[in-house]
Amino acid sequence: MAGADWTKIKNLPDDTWKDVTILFTLSQFPADLELTPKLELVHLCSAGTTHMWNLPIYTETNIPITTSAGVSAPMIAEWVVMNILVAPHQYDTMRDWQLKHAWGKSDGFSALFNTVSSTIGKRIGILGHGAIGCQVAKVTKAMGMEIVVYTATSRDTPESKHYQGFCAPGTGDPNGEIPSQWYGGTDRGSLHDFLNQGLDYLLVNLPLTKNTHGLLGMDEFAILDKRNTFVINISRGEILVQEDLVEALKVYENNAPSAPGQSRQGLSGAALDVTVPEPLPKDLPLWDAPNCIITPHICGISREYGTLAFEILEINLQRIAEGKLPLNLVNRETGYTSAGRKL
Repeated sequence: MAGADWTKIKNLPDDTWKDVTILFTLSQFPADLELTPKLELVHLCSAGTTHMWNLPIYTETNIPITTSAGVSAPMIAEWVVMNILVAPHQYDTMRDWQLKHAWGKSDGFSALFNTVSSTIGKRIGILGHGAIGCQVAKVTKAMGMEIVVYTATSRDTPESKHYQGFCAPGTGDPNGEIPSQWYGGTDRGSLHDFLNQGLDYLLVNLPLTKNTHGLLGMDEFAILDKRNTFVINISRGEILVQEDLVEALKVYENNAPSAPGQSRQGLSGAALDVTVPEPLPKDLPLWDAPNCIITPHICGISREYGTLAFEILEINLQRIAEGKLPLNLVNRETGYTSAGRKL
């Protein structure tokens, strides 16, 4: 329907589903499985599946579910880089000068020499290395940064580092050649080993699962504060213990060094496109956390999103016709998506 607001359509008529064999959707699902006797494939136009974890189509069937993971990778990588650059380049200060029609200040210029910092030689840790991680690695490498990656499973061979999920043309690191170090595991010790690698930036790029809920809290932030790591979360707010993050940011703000060269505790800043809850209530302390940038879960939005999401569906229909598993196939046990393999 032209001009219709599909987000307000809560339930489609029951007879809509009877002949559906392929469902491309965000949040519309049949209320009863008996309404869709012919359904063979569900393709989500989102990258995540948490919104359907409790639905019968997820819990009571084996109907293949695929996602649009990878579609938003280029836009999210640009958002990540934007937030990496805003603080060290003193964007707020320079924007303030422009609004005041001021050509800087004499003391302001000298202050910039002491505060503006380049990304060259900085180290970024990527926690979760799907399409987004691949593209962030590619872009930040071009900026002179070193990339360290952590994945749930170890990647000990060149072949195991290959990414075979969906990537927009010309993007990503399909052979996994960019990271200088790879870490892996699902235990706290392995995670802490990764976090101890002197990270200037940490990108949280994991799906929300039973194992990743509350993964980063006070113990993990205590490791990161040795380097005053800047934390970036583009995945789901529940992966961070939000109250602990606010406290770590306050520690950094309230413990400025009294002498040159003196160490400083806490996290230097954060950029969050996801929070708990969403929308974030106006009275929550996270809004006022020092050096914290918050955007309303929009870092992956672009006008190209829909076209690329349908491109994945088109590729998968061809793969299924050839007897292959589709790309971005959801593992219902782990919540992760997998790259396509032969049936």
